[in-house]
Amino acid sequence: MPDANFPSAPSISARDAAAEIAAKFSQAGHTAYFAGGCVRDELLQLSPTDYDIATSATTEQIRAIFPKARGVGESFGVILVHYKGRVVEVASFRADGRYVDGRRPEDIEVGDEITDANRRDFTINGIFMHCATGQIIDHVNGSADIQNKILRAIHDPDARLREDRLRLLRAVRFAARFDLTIEPATEAAIRAHAHELRGVSRERVGQELRRMIAHPSRVRALELIESLGLAPSTLNEPAPPTALPRVRKLVIHSTSTQGAPQPSQGIRATLFATVLAAWLLDRKSTLPWQERVQKWTDALVLSNHERDALANTLQLQTTLPQWSTFSKALRKRTAANSSFLDALAVLATDAAELAGGILNDFQTLQKEGISPVPLLCGDDLISMGLRAGPEFRRILDAVYDAQLEGRLANKAAATSLAKQLSNT
Repeated sequence: MPDANFPSAPSISARDAAAEIAAKFSQAGHTAYFAGGCVRDELLQLSPTDYDIATSATTEQIRAIFPKARGVGESFGVILVHYKGRVVEVASFRADGRYVDGRRPEDIEVGDEITDANRRDFTINGIFMHCATGQIIDHVNGSADIQNKILRAIHDPDARLREDRLRLLRAVRFAARFDLTIEPATEAAIRAHAHELRGVSRERVGQELRRMIAHPSRVRALELIESLGLAPSTLNEPAPPTALPRVRKLVIHSTSTQGAPQPSQGIRATLFATVLAAWLLDRKSTLPWQERVQKWTDALVLSNHERDALANTLQLQTTLPQWSTFSKALRKRTAANSSFLDALAVLATDAAELAGGILNDFQTLQKEGISPVPLLCGDDLISMGLRAGPEFRRILDAVYDAQLEGRLANKAAATSLAKQLSNT
């Protein structure tokens, strides 16, 4: 959890930093445990990247021990403690008041560890761990559910989902990521409340979906979204459930790079858009794809980059089948599209032989150069005595096509062609 205000490199692991913070609470007479996802991940034998602490200390007492701590959800008892280059979220034990907006409680009360555990969403996230000894403190039987690979809402699943409707998608993400079976009462509640996801902030919905698609378990996540009836409210698009044939094949291709370094934000956005394109094609609709792109953009609050990548990938699905009729220049122009390879991956899920042939052609064209620097530009035409106008684009395009096809060896040849074209 980086913070620009604390740029120093960590001198300690995230776990050790949290444990040392917890020890300071203990020395001051307060209870402090690892809480939530970090405990769940350790029990699943995963490596948490962040460690959160739940404590009996109030926010005032937290600040007394760590005067430079900064509140991020102070009205909910949540404080960020900066320690040895690490940032650890510390939250006071609490009991939530009434939920009125399907997102957050109207108020909170000071609680103890039992009430704090029981206010959480799913049993796998309601477990505490003693920071020094590793002792498990489990008031919700989450350890057994982890052992049995079950996702279960704490107590009444209808109440848990009404409290925060985004839990409908969080349930899917946890079940997919950790290969859990959703227990029957929780599954029934998800189905019953699926339509209520429409009332959740679209930005929050989009963020949750990005997290699912960025993970190798993305196929199972989308399968659950479809099978549990969450797709219409996630995408704001009514359509019957789909078996996701394209998404299944696309992800098999995409996960081959799991061991690669963490992709950049731009690459993650492209992957997200590519999976969305396959999903959109899997879902049957009578609407034109252009209109659906706008609907999905609104439903998921897509960035401009994501929207353009999605639109380009879908546009190429309509033109790539005509590849064999393209001139060499048009093939190169098409291959220069930033979404070309992603579109080819989507095409391969439905027309593998065609996509394979196009890929072979692309690799040959790459050796020649897909998008070389144009030999001529507008300034060159002006220096030839031509007047700027609509003809510029026609001449420049024709000259560049000749260059792409290998019919022009140098700028002199390009200039000669431009002069011929200006007289036609």
